[in-house]
Amino acid sequence: MKNIKSISVLLAIFLSLGVSYAQDKPNVVIILADDLGYNDISCYRNLHPRHSDVPPTTHTPNIDKLAEQGMLFTDFYSGAAVCSPSRAALLTGRNSTRVGIYNWIPGESPMHLRSSEVTIAEMLKQANYQTGHFGKWHLTSEGTDQPIPNGQGFDYSFFAYNNAKPSHHNPVNYQRNGEPVGSLKGYACQLVVDEAVNWLEKRDANKPFYINVWFNEPHLKVAAPQELTQKHQYNKEYYGAIENLDLAIGRLMGFLKKNDLEKNTIVMFSSDNGSRVDHSNDPLRGEKCFNYEGGVRVPFIAKWNNRIPENKQCVAPGSFTDILPTIAHIANVKKPSDRKIDGEDISSLLLGKAKKLKRETPIFFYRYFHDPVCMLRDGDWCLLGYKNWYPKAETLNEGKLANIRPWQFKENHMLYLSEQQPERFELYNLRNDKEQDVDLANKYPKMVKKMKKQMLKLKKEMVAEGGNWFK
Repeated sequence: MKNIKSISVLLAIFLSLGVSYAQDKPNVVIILADDLGYNDISCYRNLHPRHSDVPPTTHTPNIDKLAEQGMLFTDFYSGAAVCSPSRAALLTGRNSTRVGIYNWIPGESPMHLRSSEVTIAEMLKQANYQTGHFGKWHLTSEGTDQPIPNGQGFDYSFFAYNNAKPSHHNPVNYQRNGEPVGSLKGYACQLVVDEAVNWLEKRDANKPFYINVWFNEPHLKVAAPQELTQKHQYNKEYYGAIENLDLAIGRLMGFLKKNDLEKNTIVMFSSDNGSRVDHSNDPLRGEKCFNYEGGVRVPFIAKWNNRIPENKQCVAPGSFTDILPTIAHIANVKKPSDRKIDGEDISSLLLGKAKKLKRETPIFFYRYFHDPVCMLRDGDWCLLGYKNWYPKAETLNEGKLANIRPWQFKENHMLYLSEQQPERFELYNLRNDKEQDVDLANKYPKMVKKMKKQMLKLKKEMVAEGGNWFK
């Protein structure tokens, strides 16, 4: 009888340890805004002097609270200056050019995130994670048999292929696990959080989870409740949409806290690229579509109770490609070893164990459609490579400055990008000149030569691996 009791006690301890082990795996939540600028978030706007008489008038208390409870990165980069390639880099840890996502994905395009790529969701499935994607996808074309989120490692999905239609208000184009949902009542950001919360309530509580909460806001066509828009004197719908997004984030974080999930959940917040709205990227140069700081440097905040230090800033450069290897390390799962991962494990920065990180490969951007076509960041140095140079301007017209027509990715685009080479270069020290005002190329020719060699090598290598979608 004593032996039976002893075995029962040992079994109970073993089972409790098993549950504890599962719960020790951190939950992961990646929150992504769409076309949100560096200066649109209150806590980022407080980092630098006012640069305009008409700055953003948004207040984002819930995002600010994430920064107060976690770490804010000042020099973090998206995956690209436009949507689809940026999201591909985040999910795979690989440069978007390397995975063949050369631009945003139009309808019925051959270009898409290939099934052969390994996503964060597929990686975490090794550790028995439950996975869900909620919100914008834009990694495949509607009307094709290309994989939806459910085919890329997500157990459950509620998504729009691209933008919310006809606007953020009462969208009609969401899908649930690949089936059209039909007309919905409400605002996209709130509907996405409704769906995420509903899924979280029904999940297996003994297993860790990973979810994307990828909002459509504040991408065009914007819409927001009147009680938010009326607070602003200009850009009312845009700023209202950002504040509505902030409220949705507050609801999500409130759910995590109420259900005792907050303490073992890593929350990461960012934007897929910069804004196209004037002064929303201040003090950074440029905007969405362009490989200037304003197009690719984005807000990034990470929070994890008692693990990530509270109310800290990190000035070390980071990138969307770093997210996959960092999560792999923290969750103790193997990252893909049969392919090049461009990102670095930045967990030492996140956990406050280091202030700097020596990157094996510089942060690199290539986008053929607008100049500068290449950007390379190595430490504090940034090299821009142009095919067609133009002087610095406060506002950039992406239509007039396009290198090739039509806007949609076509066969002539593939030929153009395979042959394109940057011919003029600008060099900036971003630690001293984040506004990219002072070109130092003539002063430091050796640095230009070194970085140009790296830039051209990476462009050639990545386009070759990305492949030709029309062959």
